[in-house]
Amino acid sequence: MNAFMQMWRVACYEWFDALRSRRALVVLLLYLAAAVCNMHWSINLLHKLESELATALQLPASEQAGVVSTALWKSKPFQRMMKKMTQNDLVLRDITGKHPVELIYAWFAFFYTPLLVVLVAGNRIAEEIGSGSVRYVIFRTSRASWSLGKFIGQTLMIGLALLLSGASAYVVAKIRLAGSGTPDLFLNMTQWSVRAWIYSIPYLGLAMGLSHLTRSPSKATVMGILAITACFALSILIRHFTTDIGWRAYLPHLGQLLPDGHKMLLWRNAAPPLVAGSVTLITLGFCYLLTGYAFFRTRDV
Repeated sequence: MNAFMQMWRVACYEWFDALRSRRALVVLLLYLAAAVCNMHWSINLLHKLESELATALQLPASEQAGVVSTALWKSKPFQRMMKKMTQNDLVLRDITGKHPVELIYAWFAFFYTPLLVVLVAGNRIAEEIGSGSVRYVIFRTSRASWSLGKFIGQTLMIGLALLLSGASAYVVAKIRLAGSGTPDLFLNMTQWSVRAWIYSIPYLGLAMGLSHLTRSPSKATVMGILAITACFALSILIRHFTTDIGWRAYLPHLGQLLPDGHKMLLWRNAAPPLVAGSVTLITLGFCYLLTGYAFFRTRDV
């Protein structure tokens, strides 16, 4: 119980330090700006696509975005097109009929969150190791509690930022899109924020795990960016070279060690795959973090 209290105190101090240094405000503004700008630009693109599709399919044009696309996403031809894009019948079935703005926000949140996680939190451990301030902390708490506490504090901070960014994106959608002011859409976008937050946890664990290996915050950030780039590249290569026979048939098992291998489970509506994907991603986050901690555990600071 004492170890849990130590972790919680470190996590609380991580919040206090972020508020004192205004780093929390910077993190929040960064996520809000990303969500609002993405939603604004996406709606502009959506409106242009709707105008072209309405002309090609001889559908009535609308001055507001969202009317034509909502009908298109429920049509059989559009579903066949989406099936080719998702390459997953179960995911297609779950997202069919959802408002386009939901999926625009969800796709972008899953895309930009790993990079923002590395940029805003990937160097937190290296900063304290490099400045020497960690020496004063580990006299009062264990190294494991310190590492886990900082990880938990950053995880909760990013979760709050994602929830607020989802709310801000909804406000933009409500103003600019037709028929997007329903409470259901707000709840759905909040759910996508939570799912993107869960998806960010392994990348946060990877970045903070690598941060144990250096005293330089800038090197820690670069290492984190290279690591998530390698994860994305490996996932693409695994999907490309996987076959049903030979040694390539075992490549998907290697993909289970990467966050991207479980991402589509978070796009499901059914509880079993959603829970399984969430638990696996959270476990990967802690495994990545503790792997970096293993090198830090006996290191002279």
